[in-house]
Amino acid sequence: MTTRICAATLSLVATALAACSGGGDGPLGEGAEALGGQAIVGKVLFDDALPDTNGRSCATCHVEDEHTTLVPASVTARLHQDPHDPLFNAIDADDPAAASLQFAHLQAGLVRVNVAMADNLDLVDENGVVVTGPERTVALWRAVPTVENTAYTAPYQLDGRVATLHEQATQALLNHSQMSVAPPALAVSAIAAFERTVFSGPAAAAVAEALAEGEDPPDGQPPLHPGSDAAAGKVLYDQACRPCHGGATGIHLLDEAAHDMLFPELNADGSVTLTQPDPDGTQYPAHVLHNHHGDRYLNLGIAGGTYLGQVGAFPNFTGVDFPRYRVRFYTDGSRTKKLFDLPPLPPAIGPNLTAQAFSVDPGRALISGDPADFEAFDTPQLRGIKDTAPYFHDNSGPDLPTVLDIYSRFILPQLPSLHLPRALPPEGPGLPPESLSPTQKSQLLAYLNLI
Repeated sequence: MTTRICAATLSLVATALAACSGGGDGPLGEGAEALGGQAIVGKVLFDDALPDTNGRSCATCHVEDEHTTLVPASVTARLHQDPHDPLFNAIDADDPAAASLQFAHLQAGLVRVNVAMADNLDLVDENGVVVTGPERTVALWRAVPTVENTAYTAPYQLDGRVATLHEQATQALLNHSQMSVAPPALAVSAIAAFERTVFSGPAAAAVAEALAEGEDPPDGQPPLHPGSDAAAGKVLYDQACRPCHGGATGIHLLDEAAHDMLFPELNADGSVTLTQPDPDGTQYPAHVLHNHHGDRYLNLGIAGGTYLGQVGAFPNFTGVDFPRYRVRFYTDGSRTKKLFDLPPLPPAIGPNLTAQAFSVDPGRALISGDPADFEAFDTPQLRGIKDTAPYFHDNSGPDLPTVLDIYSRFILPQLPSLHLPRALPPEGPGLPPESLSPTQKSQLLAYLNLI
C-alpha cells in the first residue's frame, strides 16, 4: 500500500533534483545522477501518495506488478483484503452518492473519467432534448492504460486528449488523486521522468533510446526459429496487424486504404449507406473519407459491440453496464445550427456499421468535435501486449484469444486491402465465418507472446 509523503519529503525532492541537475552532494549523491536522479525521485513519487490527495498515488491504479495496468481480479482481491485501500474512493464507486458504495465497474478494471466536450457538442436524450450539464463533461468508464513504452507513444489517454507525460501526471493527480492544490511542477516533472524509463522490454527501450538520440529506431523483432509457430505468426502479423500498428514505434498507420475504410462518409442524418454484401456477407460503406486527420484514432466497432452486449445482442464481456449517450453535433461552437445526432436512431446504421440507439463511449469525437471520430480510439503499440490483459478501451477483450476471435470475425473482413475475407467456416453455432483459421490464430498468438 502507498504512504503519504510529508512536506519535508517534497523539500528533500527539491534538494535531490538540484543535486542531480547541477552538481553538489545532495541526498541521492552522484550515483543518482548517473542513474537518472530525476527518474529515481519520480519513482518514489509514483509509488507514494502526495499530500493533499485522497491517498492515491500513481501506482494505486497503475500497479507495477501488473505492468502498470489495473487487473480486474486483483481489484477484487484488494477489495476483500482491505476495503479502505485508497483505490476504493467514492469517485470510482458505481454510484458515488450511494449510502453503501459498490465497485462493480472498478472490479472490471475500469475507472471513471470525466471528459470535457468540444464546444460544438451537446448531449441529448432519446427524444432529442438537450441534457448537457453545466460542467459540459461526459462521465465514462475506461480501462487504465499501461505506462510502459510511453516514452515514445504520445499523445496519451485512450482518446489522445493529453499531449505530454507532464500533463498526464498533472491531470491524474487532480482528477484521480483529487489533489486539492496545484501539483508541484518539480514533482510532476519527476513523475514524468520516471514514466519515460518504464518499458515492456529491451526492444522498446532501444526504440526510445534511438529516438532520444535523433536516430532511426530499430525494428526490435524477436529472434524467430524458422518453421516455428511464432515465425508463421510474424507473417500473419505483417499482414493483419502491422498495417495499423506499424513502424518501430508501433503507432504509425501504414495502410491508407485500410484506414479509410474505418471512416465512412455520413449522410445528412448521421447514417451510413452500405454497399451490397460480398459473397461472404461482409458489407462496406458506399463512400469513405480520404485523408482524414485522425490517423491514430480508429473506430473498430468495439464501443458498438459493448452497447449491443448490454442489450443482449452480443456477449457482454465486461459484465457491467455503462452510461448511455447520444451526442448532438453542431456546425460550430455557437451550437446554433444542428448537424445531426449520433448514433442515428435504428434502423439507421451508424459510423461503426451497427444499428444502435445509444453509445456507451463516443470516443475521440468528444475531444475533436468531429463526427468522423465517433467511437474512435487511439491505436496502441503492441509491444508487451501479452502482459496487459484485458484489452480495448473498456476491457471488453478479456484475453488475447478473444481479441483474435473478434478481429477474425468482425474487423479484418471489413478491411479489404488486407486480403483477409471471411473465407473460413464458423467455429461454432451462431458464429460468423472467419478470416483466420484456429491454426493461424495460434501462430499469431505465439508471435504476440514474444514481442
